[in-house]
Amino acid sequence: MAEIVEMIDLHAHLLPGLDDGAKTLEESVQMCQISYKDGVRAIVATPHTLNGLYLNDRETVLLKVQELNEAICKFGVRSSEFGVQGLQSEKKSFSLNNSAIRNPKSEINFDSAFRIPNSELLLRIMPGADVRLCENTLRHLDQGRVMTISDSKKYLFLEFPFQGIPYQAEEIIFQIMTRGIIPIITHPERNIEVEQRPRRYYEMIRMGCLGQVTAMSLTGEFGSRVRQIAEKLLKNRLIHFIASDAHSTDGRPPILSEGVRAAEKIVSKEEAQKMVTEYPQAILEGRMPDVPEPLSP
Repeated sequence: MAEIVEMIDLHAHLLPGLDDGAKTLEESVQMCQISYKDGVRAIVATPHTLNGLYLNDRETVLLKVQELNEAICKFGVRSSEFGVQGLQSEKKSFSLNNSAIRNPKSEINFDSAFRIPNSELLLRIMPGADVRLCENTLRHLDQGRVMTISDSKKYLFLEFPFQGIPYQAEEIIFQIMTRGIIPIITHPERNIEVEQRPRRYYEMIRMGCLGQVTAMSLTGEFGSRVRQIAEKLLKNRLIHFIASDAHSTDGRPPILSEGVRAAEKIVSKEEAQKMVTEYPQAILEGRMPDVPEPLSP
């Protein structure tokens, strides 16, 4: 049993069939069971968007989140048997407000869109997206097609291409922020330019962006070089969230606790645990987390 409980995983690719994450609804439920056993009680589902392969708009994400939440309620997350076949139903199903689904531009509060009290859910799946920063990001955002974290229109995950940071990324980030949305940069430790030019990423944090590291980067599964970069970013207070960035039940599973324990060796235990509790909770509530001041790399 994991020592760290009541965690929030802000970044996981567990919606079935939308990207290179979970392939089936059964695998999605299995991932949720693993995450729950690890101590997670809320997950933001973040399918890839605008990366040249996948275009998952707000409406699609809402529908898939509904489907997964219904499956969790039906099949449960406390079973030790990873699979939906034969699992005993634990909760009643619930549904999204249909008018909100039909009109993806409608102003809805995601919590109020459900017809089941939050207290009855063992594990809550919230909507989000891993949005590639590109020439179409602002246009899709203005059209209401891009899913913000928890559909709040206050925080947005931004993913850079692996090989570098796009030209004029700072201008796009600035334009996003003028719309009242704060970008959270996903897995900067795996970006080649962040490794070679960390000050450019530092200036983005100084602009008001936040940063999210992948748990497996801290535990070495992406290699020693990525681990070293992740540790350096942590030491310089340039990371604010630890997330699983899970894609499967085995190769990239939704395990947070091991990454938190690795982070505790770099920053304090209190600060490491805030990255999976207090800080992501603020994001889900639409508040700015009280994070430490960044240090120049």
